[in-house]
Amino acid sequence: MNASTPVNLTRLIDERPIGRTQIVTFLLCATVAFLDGLDSQSIGIAAPFIARALSLDKSQLGVVFSAAVIGAVLSAMLLGSLADRIGRKRVLIGSVALFGCGTIATAYASSYASLLSWRVLSGVGLGGAVPCFLALASEYAPRRRRATITSLLWSAFPLGGMAGGFANAYLLRHFDWHVIFIVGGVLPLVLAVVLAAMLPESAGFLAEGKDVRHEASFDRLVARLGLPTDVRYVVDTHRPEGAPLRHLFSDGRCTATALLSLTFFMAFGTLAVTVLWMPVLLRADGMQASDTAIVIGFHGLGALIGMAIVGRLIERFGGARVLVPSLIVGAVATFVTGYAGAELTAASIAVALIGVFVGLGASGAIALCVLFYPAQMRSTGVGWSMGMGRLGQVVAPIAVGALVQHGFTTAQVLIVVAIAPIVAALAIALMGVARLLPARGATSAPGELVSH
Repeated sequence: MNASTPVNLTRLIDERPIGRTQIVTFLLCATVAFLDGLDSQSIGIAAPFIARALSLDKSQLGVVFSAAVIGAVLSAMLLGSLADRIGRKRVLIGSVALFGCGTIATAYASSYASLLSWRVLSGVGLGGAVPCFLALASEYAPRRRRATITSLLWSAFPLGGMAGGFANAYLLRHFDWHVIFIVGGVLPLVLAVVLAAMLPESAGFLAEGKDVRHEASFDRLVARLGLPTDVRYVVDTHRPEGAPLRHLFSDGRCTATALLSLTFFMAFGTLAVTVLWMPVLLRADGMQASDTAIVIGFHGLGALIGMAIVGRLIERFGGARVLVPSLIVGAVATFVTGYAGAELTAASIAVALIGVFVGLGASGAIALCVLFYPAQMRSTGVGWSMGMGRLGQVVAPIAVGALVQHGFTTAQVLIVVAIAPIVAALAIALMGVARLLPARGATSAPGELVSH
């Protein structure tokens, strides 16, 4: 490249219309989220068959349900940081392949111990994939549409759950239960190959590369974006020195990281309780099992709507103005569900509202996370936050189980659960008061320019 006046590639992406390479990137990343949603409900559908095959009791199934989430908690934090160091595409492909192998192996688990091992392995893959695809996609999203694209990507998760329910129902009618995990594992392996062939690496990562391979990859990326290759480009990024996680709590980020972590924990925990415990609680109030499935279906539809629209709302009105009232409405809907009893219509509406407004809060927190952390540490920031959200998905259902065991009624349980989205709303409100939320249409301050 010549030594002419440098051109800022980051700003070009912000200012230019979204092109074919960016659309392909977004679709591939959304497919990863879709397969995450597919897996999240597969284990629940196959659980009765697995329990019969391996002679498991209900308490053991509870551990099986949590195994993948526990694996995801650890890998989201660790692999997100690794991706900022060695490349997001590389870690994403490895994570997706790992998820696929663990899912296929689940079908052939011969003991309780091996089943847990394969579920943890699947969770490690999923946990590592999420921060990578969110950070990578956000880097190719124009700043003015970054929140919208992030929320649309994550809305593929509930869409995958809905599609998986229908697909698995078909598979169980025509095949053995093992096919659920074989299909669910082959798809990620195929996707890993497609990602290797079609997904671009982070522009910032390539710009910081010092060897010839990175220079050639950067030139190919510029050509794919439809830009001239005989220009010297700079990218708004600078890789910080030291342990990646440390930087989440330095340079004035400590308070925001803590409040975002609290929001993720509470919002994702509430959604997990709704999916896992609501059928049990409603059945205890006298609702038929088939009707509880309908109620959870409405929750998935509500979550899909909320997660899809939140990014555009944040861009237009700002994070606090959107998320604080939404989470409060979600808390009210959670409270009201406790008094719906066995009435199908009332319960369906209330649980759908939980999906819309708490789902909006959870997806909105992801968008805020992407906007807040600079590109050079975005995988680390998203990974840490998603790890806290996954931790909420583990802790909240266990806490509700303790309440049920101590004789709490459905109404009493959901009163306690309703506190969680209120706490999340307070965390977002505090970020707004402290001026820690990105302004409408803005993102974090750019780092140092890296030339290529």
